[in-house]
Amino acid sequence: MKKKYQVITVILISLFLIGFFLSIYVTVEEKVPDNAVVVITLEDKLYHSIHFDYVCVAGKTAKTTSLREALSKGYKPDSHCQNLGYFRGNRRFLFHHLLSKIGIEVSSRWDKYGNWLW
Repeated sequence: MKKKYQVITVILISLFLIGFFLSIYVTVEEKVPDNAVVVITLEDKLYHSIHFDYVCVAGKTAKTTSLREALSKGYKPDSHCQNLGYFRGNRRFLFHHLLSKIGIEVSSRWDKYGNWLW
């Protein structure tokens, strides 16, 4: 009976270690959180990263809001910001992604409040 529990324990630990090492080779791209702070321009109905280039908002009315609110009002992402990769998050290991889902803070482009960290 004792031998049976030892075998089960070794199998579970081995599966955990194999899963851990496999999760290092699988990457997940971080998505923009719904509460991320973005800049919207009212004239062209576009949203921009808060690190926008001045030419994107020159001569326009700009306001800050959350991404969720901008999308619900029909705003589209600015193509210049998209080309620069502003709305792409970090690529991280599946292991780090799973840790972030349970509340452990890992390297990210946004904090849990939607603020940009770069």
